[in-house]
Amino acid sequence: MQFTAGFRPNNSFLEELERWQRLDFPSPYLNPRTFEAADPKARKRVVAVLHELLSLTMEKRMTSSQLDAFHSEYLLPSRLLLCLIKHHGIFYITNKGARSTVFLKEAYDGTKLIAKCPLLSHIDKFVALSGRRVLDSCNQIASSPISSRNYSSSSHLHD
Repeated sequence: MQFTAGFRPNNSFLEELERWQRLDFPSPYLNPRTFEAADPKARKRVVAVLHELLSLTMEKRMTSSQLDAFHSEYLLPSRLLLCLIKHHGIFYITNKGARSTVFLKEAYDGTKLIAKCPLLSHIDKFVALSGRRVLDSCNQIASSPISSRNYSSSSHLHD
């Protein structure tokens, strides 16, 4: 797991993390109704579902409003972002403006997407050929037109 720069976990956090790691890893494809909401396995299932969901996106990130579309289908908790904050070694969450963006940390090296989707690479090449550079409105990182349109509230990732 990668923690943000400056994060110094204390012993109780590390013990909790160790207990979490020892829990069985539930498949994100299991019926969510088989888990009790208070069960730690239910929280681990939510993390597994979000990990899988973000892995399936081109840019390995989604805004909180995009995640809201999956709440009822996957029985995600109503306070999903609060649940994810406890797993900042897996997810990185930005809070810019009125909405948040959740990044899959393992998919990024700093601010760069490690394995860029071929479609995004082709879009970037097309934009470069046109002589224009598309910038993300919040942090001025060069990004694809798809990224600028759908994910306007991104931020730098920290290791």
